Amino acid sequence: MIKTKKRASENDTDGPIKKKPSKFEGDKGIKKSVKGEDSTKADKFSKKSTGNVGKSKFPPKPFGKPGANKFAGKPGANKFAGKFNGPGKFDKNATGKKQGAKGGAPADGEKTDWRKFKQEKKELKLKRKQAKDSYEVSVEAKQIYEKLKCRRTEKRSELVEKLYNILNRGDMIKKLIMAHDTARIIQCMLKHASPSLRDQLSEKLLPLVVEMCVSKYSHFCVLRMFKYGSPTIKSKIVDCFMGNVVRLAGHNISNKILDHAYHTVANPKQRIYLRQEFYGELYRNSKDENVKTLADTYKDSLNMKMSILSAVKSNIDHLANKQLVDNSLVHAVILEYLSECEEDKMEETVSAFAPLIPLMLTTKEGTQAAITCFYKSTPKNRRAIIKTIKDHLIKISTHEHGHIFLIALVNSLDDTKATKKAIYDNLHPELKTLMENQWGRRVIEWFVVPADTNCFHPSFITTINDGLQYGKKDKDARRKEIFEQIEEPLSTAISEDPKFWLSNRHIGLVTVEILKKLTQEYFERAATALADIIVDATWTVTVEEEGKVKNTKSVHDVEKIIADATKLKKQKRLAAAAEVNKTQADSSDEEAEENKESADVVTVRGIEESGLHIVLKKIIKNDKERLTQNEGAATFGSILVQKLNAETLQDWLKVNRACFILLNIFEQNTEAVKSALKELLKPLCEVLKKEKGAGQKLLLNKMEF
Repeated sequence: MIKTKKRASENDTDGPIKKKPSKFEGDKGIKKSVKGEDSTKADKFSKKSTGNVGKSKFPPKPFGKPGANKFAGKPGANKFAGKFNGPGKFDKNATGKKQGAKGGAPADGEKTDWRKFKQEKKELKLKRKQAKDSYEVSVEAKQIYEKLKCRRTEKRSELVEKLYNILNRGDMIKKLIMAHDTARIIQCMLKHASPSLRDQLSEKLLPLVVEMCVSKYSHFCVLRMFKYGSPTIKSKIVDCFMGNVVRLAGHNISNKILDHAYHTVANPKQRIYLRQEFYGELYRNSKDENVKTLADTYKDSLNMKMSILSAVKSNIDHLANKQLVDNSLVHAVILEYLSECEEDKMEETVSAFAPLIPLMLTTKEGTQAAITCFYKSTPKNRRAIIKTIKDHLIKISTHEHGHIFLIALVNSLDDTKATKKAIYDNLHPELKTLMENQWGRRVIEWFVVPADTNCFHPSFITTINDGLQYGKKDKDARRKEIFEQIEEPLSTAISEDPKFWLSNRHIGLVTVEILKKLTQEYFERAATALADIIVDATWTVTVEEEGKVKNTKSVHDVEKIIADATKLKKQKRLAAAAEVNKTQADSSDEEAEENKESADVVTVRGIEESGLHIVLKKIIKNDKERLTQNEGAATFGSILVQKLNAETLQDWLKVNRACFILLNIFEQNTEAVKSALKELLKPLCEVLKKEKGAGQKLLLNKMEF
């Protein structure tokens, strides 16, 4: 309403109404009105709206001279006077070029010489580079760097030494380390330099280590120093971090470098010093050898406890907000804080870390901290944690430390239906993946036989059972309910692919425990499928060749690491060329590689394999226990005897281990099964007598032919 009134007052005049110039017309579009000329000639709407001359439905605003101040004559009119009176950004100057255009681009209407324009831009960029004092050195260094990448190993040390002498002039190393192109040169020098020259170069870079760690390009140089540097240099790099640990932990680039330094490089004393910086500003510049844990900081002065815990909480909350908790150093600090934290502050901390639980399951300390968070969470936070890990269950289950968290979670949850729905139902589609992994098998074993000393160490069981105090339901009832819900899908999985469940000793031992716990209906279904595989004459498994001893000890030889890395790079380059060329020589190399790999494993008959022999004996041994519960129940031995025929038996009697399997069936089963087995073996008595193995002799004595 106010704006409408203002426009009405401005147009309320007795003078002629002048046409407002169009924004596309500029100065040429402005025409002076002729005295006495009717104003309707400038109004294109008046003729359309009415036929009367001089009467417009939408009278235009009056205008003055171009550039006239709209606020002239009003209070404060001179406030911006002269500020915008100069030429506009796109006004043409005397030479016909637009002012403000970079490089003086040609104006509209003129022919553009783009070659000349680009050349001028290029020359301007070159002049800016040449103005730097490091330009000539960088150009010379790049020329040598190109040769260094292509030279053979014996020539590289000379080129690196030449590069070092060039960069050492005027202390240019410190100026070139932060640039993306010259940082690559120094990375290459750290890789191919001689040990003495590498130490000299690293010593020059040590004062810049902290800045390099947070740099997008030069942080790779720090990683090269860790990889190829001597133990002394590595220790000095860790010492350079002191005083900046919290800052480095809060940066998304340096966070990973700090994790590597703490986990693999730092000695025990340095680890203590790195943790101390999270305890507050007091320990940033001065370290205390007597403070080894967070509790030691206020051991002698309890009045300091609240302030120190507050400082630690502030530091770890800062990292949690930035989601930078995937760090072994941070995990150690979080675990210490949770161990000393007051109960009233616990819920606040747990709520902050609940969405970050998957990032904490990569280390031992982080897993312990995550378990503590889950135990001391409210039901709401527990549901949030389960929802967070739902998409990462396979990775967690197959991780060295993550699977412990999953076992602790299953062991402490009272709602067994929710456990099955949220955990097991998401794991079941990838059951084979879990069974092929040593940590994944432990998760399945805990579902089937929790706290069984045949599968788990007593100390591990004690640690996991500490979480039972945070549940209300009886542990035996809880574990029984969980297995009742998962035995049907487990039995179905075995019956659908029985060969996989007897593919090696490790998977077979889990199969033994599952068969032992299955109820009769599901047991018969799974046992029948397994028996069909066992009696099959073509049943074979692949195992590692006996006598192959793997050397797992890692020796830190820098020059060997460099040679191996160079060899691997060359192999990748040759493999890429082979893929493009598809030559006959490349195919023969691939065949030789396949033959080399196949030499590490051998194929043997399943009934003869030593590991599976133990598995079958354990399965048959459980027949006696099943018969004590139900005398008329079908056992694995009875099902196997029904599947045997004369051809299979004749083949088995020549195998010592197969005879021991028949002997175990005879000893662990009922009289009916024994009689059936005797009837099958009676026609083959002469074959059995010809064999001289221990299994054949014992079986012959048992049969009493």
